Amino acid sequence: MADEQVNGSAAGASAPLEYRDAVTSTNDVAIQAALDEAPHGWAVSAGRQTAGRGRRGHVWASPAGSLYLSVVLRPQVPMQNFIALSAVCSMGVIDMLHELGLAGRVGIKWPNDIVARVDAPAAGETGQATAAAFDRKLVGVLVEARAGSDGPFAVAGMGINVQPVKIDGALASESEEVAAGPKPLAPISLAELLGEGAEVPELTDLARMLRDAVMARVDAWAAAVRAGGASAGPLAPILSEYFDMVPMLGHQVAVLSPTGHLMDTGVFAGLDVWGRACVMTPSGEKALPAEAVSLRAL
Repeated sequence: MADEQVNGSAAGASAPLEYRDAVTSTNDVAIQAALDEAPHGWAVSAGRQTAGRGRRGHVWASPAGSLYLSVVLRPQVPMQNFIALSAVCSMGVIDMLHELGLAGRVGIKWPNDIVARVDAPAAGETGQATAAAFDRKLVGVLVEARAGSDGPFAVAGMGINVQPVKIDGALASESEEVAAGPKPLAPISLAELLGEGAEVPELTDLARMLRDAVMARVDAWAAAVRAGGASAGPLAPILSEYFDMVPMLGHQVAVLSPTGHLMDTGVFAGLDVWGRACVMTPSGEKALPAEAVSLRAL
């Protein structure tokens, strides 16, 4: 299939969206495009990646049948605020999934990946039961910041499992490559969540919907930052709404090192305005950056 171009119409999404059959990594393509002065909102979508990656350099299996999308972000705010972009973009992904009818079925796994539950919430379900049910990974999000001749920019890369795909007998997912740590969350696809007989959007339509939803969130956040809403910290304009999208908040978690080793346990009590997880451990409250730890529900 030849490369195609589709147009977005949502706020902040008037730049081109290019579609390619296969790339090494959509983030690599978008970073190069940004260095070549691609505008805010320019995006590239691919049907397959040959060298996809996740956070901390983890390998991301990227077979055909899923959606891989990267968007150039030039929010025109001081670069120190870019630390909030992972959370902002994940909220945009949630918005798009809600538009598809998955409200109550998807949530954010701090700091930015999207998790889902197999079954719809039951009437009278407790918060603890709800949190434990979000045990499948649907979307991976990776935001990378750079500086070019036009100033600082970021690229938001997102990979969505659209159809169930197996690689060497295992469903496609991010490989955490941690010998001693817990296994990564099992993946789930958009088709499985929507259910048998439901219409799954074409990849080009899904890419447009995702780009537009993310750009709407980024543009609104950037406007709030420029208006002084981030004086307390980059996440201040979105923090209360972000809380509502994180099922793990308020529950017992394991604190894991980048190599997957157990460092501590405690209650995931909240986030600060810099995006650090606040965990109440037996030795007191700790503010933990996403670069140093990950959290896993107990």
